[in-house]
Amino acid sequence: MDEKFLYHIWDEGHLAPNLKTVSGKDLKVNYQGQFNTFRGPDFINAIISIDGEDLQGAVEIHKNTQDWIKHSHQEDVFYNQVILHIVLHNDSPLPFTMKENGELVEILELKNQLSDEIQKLLADIGDKNLASGSDYCDLLSAIDNDRLLSILTISGKQRFMSKVRRFNASLALSDFDQILYEGMMEAAGYDKNKFNLFQLAQSIPFAKLKEWHKEGLKSDEMISIFLGSSGLLLKSRNRLNGELYATLSHSFESQRFYARKINVDWQLFRIRPGNHPVFRLILLSEFLYNCLQEGVLHFFLKTVELAKPNPQKRYQTFCKQFKPGQEGLLKNNPGLGITVINNIYINIYLPIIYLYYQKLANTEMTESVLESYLSFKALPENYITRFMCNHINSSQVSIVNKKTLYQQGLIDIYYRFCRYHLCEECVKNL
Repeated sequence: MDEKFLYHIWDEGHLAPNLKTVSGKDLKVNYQGQFNTFRGPDFINAIISIDGEDLQGAVEIHKNTQDWIKHSHQEDVFYNQVILHIVLHNDSPLPFTMKENGELVEILELKNQLSDEIQKLLADIGDKNLASGSDYCDLLSAIDNDRLLSILTISGKQRFMSKVRRFNASLALSDFDQILYEGMMEAAGYDKNKFNLFQLAQSIPFAKLKEWHKEGLKSDEMISIFLGSSGLLLKSRNRLNGELYATLSHSFESQRFYARKINVDWQLFRIRPGNHPVFRLILLSEFLYNCLQEGVLHFFLKTVELAKPNPQKRYQTFCKQFKPGQEGLLKNNPGLGITVINNIYINIYLPIIYLYYQKLANTEMTESVLESYLSFKALPENYITRFMCNHINSSQVSIVNKKTLYQQGLIDIYYRFCRYHLCEECVKNL
């Protein structure tokens, strides 16, 4: 079996009930995590429970347990965040996997813990077809436009609700302020550094920032803590003018709140200035600083949601909160940019605020938030939508790029099926 198919099994939850680790502990999966396209474990931000203990972190997947050692993960600090090692076959004499820092990780052996559905699929199509697939989508390219829009609408809604479930799972270990903060940092990180900024937000929690704010934390000190503790300030020295670098260096050295070093694997090669994490982090930090007194959630409730806005008003008011000011460190800077703001709005803000109203049982507002998502204009293409549009009819591309809903539907199909070349399963399920 191709290892990528194991990713699909985990990602789609094709697991038997009452899971047990190799050591015999009960395992509950609250959120599978997000597929990691860069260095490090296969899935990040997973949320699980082992014998009732809630854990959040990364998941690594192999065909065999000993692959962990063959790939030298036991010597790599970037695998110290792993909370579960998933294997098809356990070929280790030990019931645990050891990380670089000496901690032990539970092992989940899939061999006898797959769902009936996936076992039937394996019996029907066999291993030889799991990693195959044509360059042309036999499903989407062969249907009429009405059927295409129906499939993309259903898949787009499903992707939105999967984000709601993700944030709901995160609430078990956090609160609304923290998940908004983590999500916004992640969204501002550009593709190469989104999980680095997420890691930074987890390492320096919003509650700690609020506590420091009460003790006198200033905006430039907070920014210097992010940049200095993560090593980004030193790595970006040539990107900043001398005066700004000196200001931030002095702030970091003189601040009394945080002195730890955070191990972040920054990806800075061939990044355009506007996408560089040092500038994104400065700009987003200046916004977050203004939320420290009341919290991010209440800031948005007060500024965006108070008047029960319609979709257009909600979006316009949201964008106004990120308008660059004249008093920030990056004077005459255009700000985060509309692409980043839209990314935060669609992928972070709307799912989380929907979850908030859902927990209040406020049907009127959940429907209002959902309508804001369903009616939103198309976002710029990303590498996934470009990839998918290469495999459908050219006449369908313009349809897909009319709404975010349709684009998100295409992304949902990619993550569930196309990424693993599961064409036959896709046809069965869509």
